[in-house]
Amino acid sequence: MNQSQYEALTIQDDFMFKKVMQCKRICMRLISEIMQVEVRDITYLETEKTIEAYIEGRGIRLDVLVADEKGTHYNIEMQVRNTVGKSTGKALLPKRTRYYQGSIDTDMLQKGQNFDELPPLVLIFICAFDLFDQDRYLYEFKSRCTEDYELVLDNEVTVMFLNALGHRGNVSQLVKNFLQYVNDHVPKDDFTNEVEDEVVRLNHDKEVRREFMVLSTRLKDAEMIGEEKKARKIAINMLKKSYELDEIIDLTKLSEAEIRSLAQANGVEVKE
Repeated sequence: MNQSQYEALTIQDDFMFKKVMQCKRICMRLISEIMQVEVRDITYLETEKTIEAYIEGRGIRLDVLVADEKGTHYNIEMQVRNTVGKSTGKALLPKRTRYYQGSIDTDMLQKGQNFDELPPLVLIFICAFDLFDQDRYLYEFKSRCTEDYELVLDNEVTVMFLNALGHRGNVSQLVKNFLQYVNDHVPKDDFTNEVEDEVVRLNHDKEVRREFMVLSTRLKDAEMIGEEKKARKIAINMLKKSYELDEIIDLTKLSEAEIRSLAQANGVEVKE
């Protein structure tokens, strides 16, 4: 990506969104408006999972993780594409919330916390699409008993999907304006003007641009490593099923030497 392309990044880009949310004033105000409560202060806990987790896991990064003055944790992420599963044809985002919650909770428990010390957790996904096709600004989920919807499972986990294309529901005017700004990038009020000013400032910040370029390179490297691991796994399975060498090379794009090495390491013969 060249300089002009970086300078054209908008709030929809996950890197840009993360950097904008590192402005404490903006992040606090957005959380307050979404939650419809006054958040007096926040602490930044983590802005990005390690690249190693990206490679070994499911390609998921936790963009912005903060805690308010009462200890409630908020994970906020921008979602631009509604990715669907190859096997089911269903949107992956609902099941990805399980990974997010598990990743955050596991990380906290590894730091010595007991289960009863886990803080309330709110997962907030700002989507450039309508995940549920009901034209709502906000879809909020908590665990409830299917026999009695008034009975809530008190695990203190809330999942919220905000829809930049929505027109229905009870959200503040600021949230409506922000969602419209996410959709068309045109500021509507003092808050979205402030967000846009921050985007423009970051677009022209040389240090931030350098950080973006480095991160992009590392993620591309991570993706390549992931693809290579996948190709090796496929090659081993094909070797065990006695596929011919040429077929394995054609499908996996691995070299003959790599395939022979995998065969030797796994105690299988190469079928010529």
